Amino acid sequence: MPVSRRGYRELLVLFGLLAFGSSVTGSFWVVYLFRVAGLPPAAIAALLGAAALTAVVVAMVMTRPKSLPATPAMVAGLASLAGAQLALAFVQGPAQLGLFALLYGAYIPLFFLPWNTLLASETRVHDRGAKLAGINLTNSIATAGAPFVGGVIASAWGFPVLFALGAALLVLAAGIAVALGQISVPVRLMWAPRRLGRGTVTAFAAQGGIDGVLWSAIPLATVSFVQGEVQLGALFSLFAVSGGVFSVVLGRWSDRIRHRRRFIALGAAVSVPLAVGVGVAPGLAGFAAATGALNATLVIAPTFVNAAVVDRLEMDIGLVMQTREVVLNLARGISSGTILALFLAGIPPQLVVLLIAGLLPLQLVAERFP
Repeated sequence: MPVSRRGYRELLVLFGLLAFGSSVTGSFWVVYLFRVAGLPPAAIAALLGAAALTAVVVAMVMTRPKSLPATPAMVAGLASLAGAQLALAFVQGPAQLGLFALLYGAYIPLFFLPWNTLLASETRVHDRGAKLAGINLTNSIATAGAPFVGGVIASAWGFPVLFALGAALLVLAAGIAVALGQISVPVRLMWAPRRLGRGTVTAFAAQGGIDGVLWSAIPLATVSFVQGEVQLGALFSLFAVSGGVFSVVLGRWSDRIRHRRRFIALGAAVSVPLAVGVGVAPGLAGFAAATGALNATLVIAPTFVNAAVVDRLEMDIGLVMQTREVVLNLARGISSGTILALFLAGIPPQLVVLLIAGLLPLQLVAERFP
């Protein structure tokens, strides 16, 4: 297990800055690509799929050295995300789309592989559920009003100003990443899906497939209900208020009784009817309520899948996070390809959300099959 030189709270502060900076703008990437760049839904799905596959390649390259200095990798990740936003703001044509896909894809493993590894190293079996659930709470707090702020900025000054501001916030986060930690903190990464087991790999793949739907189908479905940037921002802010407090309460409970699977099952069970509700909601009120509740519950099962596998492989956290990252992004890419095909077949984005209901039960097999 890597020796952590950062504290749990400092890592959450860094994540909170990233969450706020990316949420101010990230809710509007698909809106911009659809309305301003004129991309059809299928092309947006293809673009996000390309980003996911880029993430797979970068993650695999990161396994080549025996150890990787955490801070430079995270700073490179934040810089990549800032570059992706600057591409949306100032580059036109195919180069814009190519740069966005490559830089956004690179950001995911460059930042989250070392960050997840360091954060998981700060946990122990008696507090792991609550501490991992703290990520959800931090995300809720950091992103609660960010999309609304982004909507106001986009409405007043346009998308280029919004994306440039988002890039500036990420540069600030990169500076704080350097200030919070030592440059030499190493993480060891390894690709070993057999060590995780078929059940856990399947659960991670299901989570990645759900992410693919969340990336494209829900923003496009939202655009069909609401048009103005401020109204969209308000709606996205509602979606961002997830079940952070609820996750922490469940996390502490699971730390006491040490039965993570019960909470995986709870998260999957309560999310299925909500996903169906999003997919068939006839009006804005029902769609907003179902989507907000779905975002609150979708974080539960993955939190406890992570806790369960780290409980088992506590001495190989880098192996867990590396394998998880690759599986997640492969599944995100495959999911985006599936969504592309559904869009081409004329299936509306709102109905595509029903894929989430089909993927959720696969999380129940985590830690059950070697």
